[in-house]
Amino acid sequence: MPLPETQRILEQARELGRALAGHPHVRAWHEASRAVQEDSQARQLLEDYHRQIEHIRKLEAEIKPVEVADKRKLADLQAQVAGHELIKRMMAAEADYVTLLRQVNQTIAAAMGPAPAPAAGAGSPAGQTDTKG
Repeated sequence: MPLPETQRILEQARELGRALAGHPHVRAWHEASRAVQEDSQARQLLEDYHRQIEHIRKLEAEIKPVEVADKRKLADLQAQVAGHELIKRMMAAEADYVTLLRQVNQTIAAAMGPAPAPAAGAGSPAGQTDTKG
């Protein structure tokens, strides 16, 4: 059973979640995302775009050349994504949503006060010392 302090914090987190769910930026992002998912052309365009990005990342990770045709295909897909009204609306709504969440996180962090300094040797495996230098 969680400590009473933990229970109180979790209830406040649920209240924050409910407040966020009703915020215009959150609702707009959910609506715009749903509209993109319900539009087969927009959905397919995003899938193609993400697939092409992953293809290029894989080539780069394998230190293989990225062909001009691959770069051109990605540029074409980027232009189509940038010009699609539903996707543009979703991306704008997502930017507002992310900004809101960043502000919430910064406010929580500020209310918690400064983080304590890490303990000596923190982050190093037990028993190991820094041998650099």
